[in-house]
Amino acid sequence: MPNYSKCVIYTITTPNGLYVGSTCNYTRRKWGHKSNIHNQNKKTYNYKLYKNIRENGDEWIMKPHSEFPCESKMQMNIEEERIRRELNANLN
Repeated sequence: MPNYSKCVIYTITTPNGLYVGSTCNYTRRKWGHKSNIHNQNKKTYNYKLYKNIRENGDEWIMKPHSEFPCESKMQMNIEEERIRRELNANLN
């Protein structure tokens, strides 16, 4: 069970895009994104984010936007969506 008190809202930027995500384990999530970019066997391979990263020569930066301690996945997802809209993210 995730420890929602350690949740983080993060961004991934590419030369022409922005993605907003959330996680309770930032290090593991970053590793997961790295794995998804080039693994054609993953169902996520053709997601807009990973296509954009490949199209931009693997140029991407992931960084925390804000810490968001909460009590549930629903609260985390609501905050992620609020930030996504606020920043006009185009890769979600």
